[in-house]
Amino acid sequence: MLQKVLETMAKPQTSEDDYLYLFFAGSEASREAGRRSLKRIARRTEATAHRPVKPEKRQVAALGAWAQGSNSARDVLESVQTPTLLLNGAHDVMVHPYNSYTMNQRMPSAQLILYPDSGHAFHFQYPAQVAGDVIDFLS
Repeated sequence: MLQKVLETMAKPQTSEDDYLYLFFAGSEASREAGRRSLKRIARRTEATAHRPVKPEKRQVAALGAWAQGSNSARDVLESVQTPTLLLNGAHDVMVHPYNSYTMNQRMPSAQLILYPDSGHAFHFQYPAQVAGDVIDFLS
């Protein structure tokens, strides 16, 4: 994971630019989708708008193990027989799409969809397409 990603994630409060960097691709179209997302978030009630979101310690440990390639879920992917849908933004700086590709290669029943010109928040940028892809998969 890029040092800039870790530093940005560790900030107690992030700016609009931080949010756009972490969750959207660098193109103006993707950043505009991010700004629209921020406007939707701003409409939330006061009680929910200021709840800090912090990564779960176990989640951080799992990401670290995955990155090191040992003692992680990667070790058991070949045994997953359940059909699995993997979704990722093609320009995700937090969870590089290569990780999804690696999972797809190792899981015998996995299907991978990468959303163009998008980052970690691809589902905010392409909500109808993502919903359709999920419905198609579950059908």
